Amino acid sequence: MNLANSIRKVHQELRHNVNRTPEEAESIWNAHVANIDKLDEYAQSMRQLAEHHWADKAHGQTRLTWCYQTIKDYFHGKEISGLQRKRARDQRKQIHIDICSHCQIRIEQGIDKPRVLDVGSCYNAFSQYMDLETIAIDIAPADESVHRIDFLRTPQPPLICTHSFDTILVLIAHQLLSCLGLLLIVEPDSSLRANRQISWRQALNSIGFGLVSYIKMANLHCMAFRKVLVPNETNENDYERIAQLLNIPQDDQPLEIEIKSIEVDQDLFNELPFSSD
Repeated sequence: MNLANSIRKVHQELRHNVNRTPEEAESIWNAHVANIDKLDEYAQSMRQLAEHHWADKAHGQTRLTWCYQTIKDYFHGKEISGLQRKRARDQRKQIHIDICSHCQIRIEQGIDKPRVLDVGSCYNAFSQYMDLETIAIDIAPADESVHRIDFLRTPQPPLICTHSFDTILVLIAHQLLSCLGLLLIVEPDSSLRANRQISWRQALNSIGFGLVSYIKMANLHCMAFRKVLVPNETNENDYERIAQLLNIPQDDQPLEIEIKSIEVDQDLFNELPFSSD
């Protein structure tokens, strides 16, 4: 598949360059973000894949509709995965969760229109849902409604600031999430490695997230976590341990790879992180 081939090649080159000269990782990333022509080509390929090849349903849902329904169930639903049921359970079990005054007021009043930060959005897919307030960002936007932002260089207010979002679709999200906010992760995994889901859960638990729901689709893990704790101070050893737990299939490949044009099928492409920069 030509689209998958071009996208995979970008990932391969970036990882190869960093693995070859890790001390230059910062400058390699800066050069990558500055290459607008390559990023624009990447964005258009990603959009076509998302709209025409990732729309297959599993359990009656696509990855997009799963995210939407999970948000609705958490903030407005009355099932066990809902915010209010979770809070009642915390009180029964005498589990104390620190909630800032701003978030406490919003929770008590009811969050009618959750604020969603979609990181690595590409083309702002959540804009179709009028009952969500979505901010879409990407280093390679394929739509003018997406803000061109490098999330690794966290932008200043007022667009993005502490406790400003009820739901975030990305890992590095703790500070930006509101108290008891929802973190959604959609992680393709064509090798069907159940241990990856377990290790990711361990990593997220260690930085203050509790599992809300999880389903396994074909070649896909869909996970929802809520923000429950302010994480303790972390040191270099902590970061290394968490990074090992959050490994992805490419981390298991040899470091030395030959950069060349290759034929890539859909299943191989499914190992790329979904909706990431």
